[in-house]
Amino acid sequence: MPDITDELAPHLLERFHIGGDWIPGHSGRHATVVHPATEGTVFHAALADTDDMDRAIAAARHAFDNGPWPHMDGAERARLMTRLADGLAQRSELLARLATAQVGMPISLAENLVRTGLARYHYYAQLAASYAFEDRRPTARGHARVRREPVGVAALVSPWNATFPITAHKVGAALAAGCTMVVKSPVESPVEGLILAECAAEAGLPRGVINVVTADRPESAYLVASPDIDKISFTGSVAAGRMIGLGAADRMARTTLELGGKSAAIILDDADLSAALPALAPFTMLFSGQICFSQTRILAPRSRFDEVVDAYAGIVRKLRLGDPWDRQTQIGPVVNARQRDRILGFIDEGVSEGARVVLGGGRPDGFDRGFFVEPTVFVDVQPQMTIAREEIFGPVVTVHAYDDEDEAIRLANDSDLGLSGSVYSRDGERAYRLARRIRTGQVGINGVELAPSVPFGGFKSSGLGREGGPEGLEAFLETKAIFMPAAA
Repeated sequence: MPDITDELAPHLLERFHIGGDWIPGHSGRHATVVHPATEGTVFHAALADTDDMDRAIAAARHAFDNGPWPHMDGAERARLMTRLADGLAQRSELLARLATAQVGMPISLAENLVRTGLARYHYYAQLAASYAFEDRRPTARGHARVRREPVGVAALVSPWNATFPITAHKVGAALAAGCTMVVKSPVESPVEGLILAECAAEAGLPRGVINVVTADRPESAYLVASPDIDKISFTGSVAAGRMIGLGAADRMARTTLELGGKSAAIILDDADLSAALPALAPFTMLFSGQICFSQTRILAPRSRFDEVVDAYAGIVRKLRLGDPWDRQTQIGPVVNARQRDRILGFIDEGVSEGARVVLGGGRPDGFDRGFFVEPTVFVDVQPQMTIAREEIFGPVVTVHAYDDEDEAIRLANDSDLGLSGSVYSRDGERAYRLARRIRTGQVGINGVELAPSVPFGGFKSSGLGREGGPEGLEAFLETKAIFMPAAA
């Protein structure tokens, strides 16, 4: 494994970025980042306590209440945001290597997700320049000026599994709106946010607009509970999201919550499996299934069920499992031992409840070190089984049979979650009609896609609000109407 610490300035591991300065942690505590493929230590990074959080919140509050950022017009913010995006692009190779070093993401996937994040920063810079932050509407007495103003100080909490592109959704929209922010980096992947702060300073963003700290759960809870936080954008577990939502509602803080999925891919009876399954398979076990929109439930027509299972298992069987630094690797390790053991526990529970493993089902041979789990495919799965209902967040896929379209929709919607999904058919309009009946925030036809201009988020327990597109920007805005007399 390359020694990535040689590429990092010391302040990225030893300090936080608060109020425009690089400040050492108050407690002197550090998080240890362990490489998931080797179980060796990658580096130690400073870990915040509540005093550090107070300083970061105060810096963001001061920058919003007194600084120029909220009062700049969209074009001014866009100019600095473009410089920020350009600075991040110059560090794109480092950002990809960090994802591989910290969380074991295969390097080829890491490079793709860095490009996704950069596209989001550029999109929001362009949107800031073109968005109508004010319009005029006639009234009986004259007119009203309807303004869309920044909501205030935002707490932005990203997960470890795709830290850079998920943070880009949040930071890009918050900056475009004119908010200041505290970016809370996860302990598993602490460095991307600090590189963001470094680039923001180089781009000339005002001091205190972007403050970055690395913190564990107690300090994260302290952050989102602060009365000086006006807006919370959180990506993570349903349980944590519910707690955040309850606390935010008590003080009327605005929230965006993206909380995971149990997405269904419906293969219709007319689908061309030679095209459909290669398009679907990469999105079933992307990053070893540790992606919220993974298509982890495949629904196949009973008349073609065995054909679908055999073809899909054949594709998965050929996926290359191994060293995430190898560009040929498609399935790497999961993030840590706790996650590995959790996934294996779900597999054991699936077997004990009567489901049948047709591929995988345990730890792979030949991997004495690292947190590896075999790509696993289940059949004979009933809708009430745990593996059919819980988000496993690992390389585990269930395949279900259905008799007609109505049953396929019932199975797809039989979940407390509703984040993503997909439909595969030779007839695009038929697939579209079915997609309209699926209760999820996104549905792909004959594939899965991410686009910075399109909203991302879920129905039901998958969360509240949307990230991406104009909808993501509007989540960081408040609307004010100012009534003007006719003479004004």
